[in-house]
Amino acid sequence: MADSQQIKEGRAWYTTANKIVLDIAGRYDIDPYKVASVMSALSPRNKWSQNIIDTEKVCKAWREGVSPEDIKVCTFHTNKFKAFAILNDKVSITDKSLKTFNFVRNIAFLDPTAVTIDIWHLRACFDKIIKIDSVTIGRVAYGQIKKLTLKKAEKLGLSGYEYQAIIWTAIRK
Repeated sequence: MADSQQIKEGRAWYTTANKIVLDIAGRYDIDPYKVASVMSALSPRNKWSQNIIDTEKVCKAWREGVSPEDIKVCTFHTNKFKAFAILNDKVSITDKSLKTFNFVRNIAFLDPTAVTIDIWHLRACFDKIIKIDSVTIGRVAYGQIKKLTLKKAEKLGLSGYEYQAIIWTAIRK
């Protein structure tokens, strides 16, 4: 149901995010996976444009030895401290948090096997069949939805992350 503009936007979204991550990683000599993890940690209740600014601010502060207490970001303080913990190798985004893990792999590496299944993706999949108030789904359901998404994406000649971003772009409108 996506229109041509939504398809164009969706196809470009992760590529653009990846370029941003690689740019920040290069400027501050930080592994792209860590930068993507910081970006993910700072994302709750944070607009994308501000998330980019905050990610760079945290990476720069960390590189310069500035403490988390001395900078402000536009998300929760616990998430700011988590971002610094990621940079200090005290926290790592793993596949124990499937949505976050897939999101980080998408923006860090453009991983064609990773699919970020969030509340928007679930709404697109289930519409009004079930009430969806959060993205808490089990590992089995996540795996099933991911597999189906990858299969549908392949039929359209898209990567999983492109297809997911197109769905996300269309369902939000």
